[in-house]
Amino acid sequence: MNINFTSKNAKFTGALKAFTEKNLESIEKISGNIIDCEIIATEEKLGFKVEITVKTNTNAYHIQDRDPILKQAIRKILNTLKIQAKKNKEKLKEEKKRAGKGNLLKGFTGAPEEEPLETPGRAPKEDITVVENFSRKPLSVEEAVFFLKDSGENAYLFTNVETNRMSVVFFNKNNTISIIEAV
Repeated sequence: MNINFTSKNAKFTGALKAFTEKNLESIEKISGNIIDCEIIATEEKLGFKVEITVKTNTNAYHIQDRDPILKQAIRKILNTLKIQAKKNKEKLKEEKKRAGKGNLLKGFTGAPEEEPLETPGRAPKEDITVVENFSRKPLSVEEAVFFLKDSGENAYLFTNVETNRMSVVFFNKNNTISIIEAV
């Protein structure tokens, strides 16, 4: 962790630097590896203005505060930084949870531990390939067919702009294009 202390008409004592470093280490446990940190303290007429800029692997934070006592101003920005780091950590967990619900097959290698049961009339599948061949924005059926042909895949998932339902266009066994629409 690289910490730069800059002061304008203010003094960072050794104890104040140690206090700041100790708090940043606890924040680092929450937010992940802190790549760079810059703390600027400026003495003004009625007190101190303190700014902190922190860059981590996933986020960047910039916080400033004023207080008549330098240590209080630093304590306030470090508490604010800790709160923001916790919020971002929770937000990241929530996004991962939401992404996991939407992609049930994501990360599936297709190699089952037991031999699959044979279905009459069908050959057993050796593996499943998960592709992200879909549109995040609503499309017309014609646009989806265009993207299907352009992608080189066998199927294309999209939200039908006319019905606002999830639909799939795919090449059927006769190598013509068919559509399945959710009810």
